[in-house]
Amino acid sequence: MRRKFPFFSPSSHSVQIIAHRGMKQLAPENTKPAIEKAIEFGIEWVELDIRLTKDGHHVILHDSSLDRVTDGKGLVEEHTLAEILALDAGSWFSPEYAGERILTLKETLEFCSGKINLYLDCKRVEPVRLVNEILQAKMESQVVVYGSVELLREIKRLSQGRIAVMTKWRPDFDPKEWVGSVNPDAVEIDAPFVTRSICEFFHRQGIWVEAKTLGDWDKREVWEKVADAGADWIQTGFPLELANALKDYGIRR
Repeated sequence: MRRKFPFFSPSSHSVQIIAHRGMKQLAPENTKPAIEKAIEFGIEWVELDIRLTKDGHHVILHDSSLDRVTDGKGLVEEHTLAEILALDAGSWFSPEYAGERILTLKETLEFCSGKINLYLDCKRVEPVRLVNEILQAKMESQVVVYGSVELLREIKRLSQGRIAVMTKWRPDFDPKEWVGSVNPDAVEIDAPFVTRSICEFFHRQGIWVEAKTLGDWDKREVWEKVADAGADWIQTGFPLELANALKDYGIRR
């Protein structure tokens, strides 16, 4: 079944990998080196988190606070872009990355163009600015925006359907009613709820299926289960291990 939204495909693999916050085992999460390493290893997607600065700019950072992954203190939303760009976002990981800085969304889009796809997890965003930045970078075919149903409707409206949107489906949602209400281009499903029947349902609607296999689910037997069920993408914190597992299982290569 042909999916309704045609994404850029860096590979011909039937199951594609989404690296959670980039290659965060090898480089500081959500930074340029974490994305570079994903590209280097042939990973098709990176999941990155977006937040707004005090002066209304989008930056790539998971936490609401600066404390964990920078040498700064306090909330992201209480600092200007200039203040955030002056921070060290690499020393916490290792001395090798001392001086690494937070990325802006604009920089990220420009760097990833033609190289890798982006799952943009919208922690706090300004919809008009987000849509404009994606469209100005001509990255429509390399981005899926993840967020609340309300945000997705706004992104759809503002982009006139040119930007793909995704949110989470849960088994207590009636699939047919949910699709009619949300109209997603892709759907995220927690690993325990990924079944062949639900993947086939979404595929009949032309919707991409992402299996979220983080935490306790992030292991070989779960990866094999969701791949067998028909997931198009698997989100993982262990992209290299997943790539090897799928290769061994005869799916990825």
